[in-house]
Amino acid sequence: MLRRVRLHVGAVVVHAVAIALGLAGFFRATTVLIVLSSSLAIIALRIFAKPEKVAKTKGIHGSFPFFVRAAYVWLIVAASLGVWAANTTNPIGLWGASRHALTVGFISVMVFCVGRRVLPAFSGMRLLFSPRLMFAGLVLLSAGCILRVSGEVLAYQEIAPVAWSWLPASAILELGAVTLFAVNLIATFLRPPVALQSCSP
Repeated sequence: MLRRVRLHVGAVVVHAVAIALGLAGFFRATTVLIVLSSSLAIIALRIFAKPEKVAKTKGIHGSFPFFVRAAYVWLIVAASLGVWAANTTNPIGLWGASRHALTVGFISVMVFCVGRRVLPAFSGMRLLFSPRLMFAGLVLLSAGCILRVSGEVLAYQEIAPVAWSWLPASAILELGAVTLFAVNLIATFLRPPVALQSCSP
């Protein structure tokens, strides 16, 4: 336990140093330290370690643990693309891919996972309307992010011009994912709380 706390503290310290160096204009050092701080956080949280207990997925889709881990993979992808971007002469596509991997691959996937578990409980102990819609939204979001990140790298770096055609498709997939997320939550909020359902005749 103490080791994990030290790793957490180390991750925060390294990240703070990375931010300070970034503000000072040392982007190469910053990107390397962000990879390090992200890795320390993942180790401290034991994201990829064998779980001591089975994940609690009652009321949500059973793929929840997989997509939470996938979000942290996207975090490392985003940080690694930042290192590449800081060390190349044509970084436009790489910076864009890195930002997308962070904002969609990491943050949005985490919101889609945790939000569907937390928000219904915080709004009167409601059950999620459809775990299948949750899964479908996460699949669409992940597919869109894969197309977008890989497309930006391949297209902007002039590795594979055909990748330009992937970018509109990625936007459609991600928009579909957001739509499913919203529909699922709205339908959830329209349902009565669990206590009222159990009391109904």
